[in-house]
Amino acid sequence: MATKDWLDNHAKVTAYLDFSLYASLEKWMKTHKIKKASQALTIILEHYLEGNIPIEVMPENLEQEVKQLKVKTTEIDSLEATVAEQQREFNDEINSLRTEIDGLRQALINAGLSSLRERVEDIPRGKIKFSYSDHDAKQGLTKTDLCERININGSQINQWATMLNLDPDEYLFELTGWKKPLNARRYFPVLENEQKQ
Repeated sequence: MATKDWLDNHAKVTAYLDFSLYASLEKWMKTHKIKKASQALTIILEHYLEGNIPIEVMPENLEQEVKQLKVKTTEIDSLEATVAEQQREFNDEINSLRTEIDGLRQALINAGLSSLRERVEDIPRGKIKFSYSDHDAKQGLTKTDLCERININGSQINQWATMLNLDPDEYLFELTGWKKPLNARRYFPVLENEQKQ
């Protein structure tokens, strides 16, 4: 291998390189952070001829860069451990929240079902007896009149019919036995034999 003295005495090696080759050498030197052309040429020749790069002509700050990389690697490892720990804590919190939400959802469902069951159980079903005249039966009654006769308002009929998944007119028929013919505005009583048809 060439000594430092030999490199100092033969520094003019670059004088034998044409311009484009020297430009390529300068680019290579910048990439590898080498300041002297003689050092660069020595590294290239030794690498080419012997297959290794001599340590003594490596860039001066390489050792410092390696130390910095080791410090950064240690910092990254520490950061990864911190992130992993935070991820575990986050997952635990998420699982805890899911459990609480599931419990709350089930409690709400249970409360809603029991409340709905109570409300459905309070809805009147079957015929409600009320009085009406022959004139009422012939002329028919409006929905408002019919609801007043059974002491239930029209909006309550609609609400209960919705809860029972029935049409309001069907529900009113269930309660009164009075039906509204198609395209009519009034309700009329349906006789027992007509109901069976």
